[in-house]
Amino acid sequence: MEAFGETYPELVKKQASIIDAVMEEERSFSTMLDRGIRYFEDEIKRSQKDHGGTVVSADKAFFLYDTLGFPIDLTELMAQESGMTVDMAGFFAEMESQKRRSREARFAARGMGRKQLELVAEQTSWLAESCIDITDDSSKYDRDVEVEAVVKAIFTFDGFIKNSEKADEGSVVGLILDRSSFYAEAGGQDADTGTIAFDVGGELLVNDVQIYGGYILHTGIIIGGSISPNSGVKCRVDYHRRRQVEPNHSMTHVLNAALREVLGEGCDQRGSQCNEEKLRFDFSHKSAMSTAQLRATETFVNNAIARALPVTSEMMSLVDAKAIPNVRAMFGEVYPDPVRVVRVGNDLSVEFCGGTHITNTAEADAFVLSVETSVAKGIRRITALTGDAAKKAMAEGERFIFGSFLALLS
Repeated sequence: MEAFGETYPELVKKQASIIDAVMEEERSFSTMLDRGIRYFEDEIKRSQKDHGGTVVSADKAFFLYDTLGFPIDLTELMAQESGMTVDMAGFFAEMESQKRRSREARFAARGMGRKQLELVAEQTSWLAESCIDITDDSSKYDRDVEVEAVVKAIFTFDGFIKNSEKADEGSVVGLILDRSSFYAEAGGQDADTGTIAFDVGGELLVNDVQIYGGYILHTGIIIGGSISPNSGVKCRVDYHRRRQVEPNHSMTHVLNAALREVLGEGCDQRGSQCNEEKLRFDFSHKSAMSTAQLRATETFVNNAIARALPVTSEMMSLVDAKAIPNVRAMFGEVYPDPVRVVRVGNDLSVEFCGGTHITNTAEADAFVLSVETSVAKGIRRITALTGDAAKKAMAEGERFIFGSFLALLS
């Protein structure tokens, strides 16, 4: 504070909060350290004594890291002090295996089995070298359109198929088109689903849409007919589902504004996810929200819905966008230039965002907070509902209150 307070006055202004955060971090680290040291002494050194081993196994090192939060460099140091080494190759293999299981579980939830089609640098380079342009997805913000396109490449688990070959019914494939109306997963918004109809008959049931270096990969199962490169197709987005996703996305913007109003400017977004069922919003805050704060947050969002505020978007240069008063951007996110700016009302919320949205807050219909919890040190998470799901939650709440009241009377 003494060295930098004059240059950075926010240090002085937030001195008490900074000290609290540092002290809490020290306490948490000390607790974690005690647990890790105890595990090392009881499980690892004892095993060495009993069995004469000199290597800390990968599974024990990974348990220390993944479950107890113990830094791997400290495990290495303690092993060295005990005359042991750590199976680092096995440790990194465990980490990669966990990431793979996470990806597979996420993909399996979309009904695509355990394996996922992904483009890496080798494949995107091949596409560029084959003079295939990146996908034109300018139609992703339109509603109720059927976009005609041409299949530029077909990707399978064995790689790209040749122009003279075709993918048949039952195959899991990824189509790269010259044009697309599908929204690829980004910015916390789940990808569109729908179908891609083949001009020659048959269609692809699209369960996942991802973007790799500008190339949009539409992954799914062929449920009729067959398809080959350079064939004509029609993109048919499930707009009914998208209309359920969009209110949840737009309300994350309003929720962001509500939390800053209720908790103060120190509350910053740390992540989000929105799909057709719910929205999830992560934010920086050092303690659980009180009932009064939760109620005030929910009221703020519902008032915005009741006011039927317009939700608009505009493309502008990054310099001009950053100059907008009170504009919000995700910490650590790299934004394109030009950037898309989404505005709710005149100034209730102004954020950089490439996602799809409702056109008026009234389309969200209702808003209910369902969960507020901690996900990491200093990071809280809110899960919320909109539309019919919110109304159902309200009705359940009223029934619970009424039932509790009758129980008290009896």
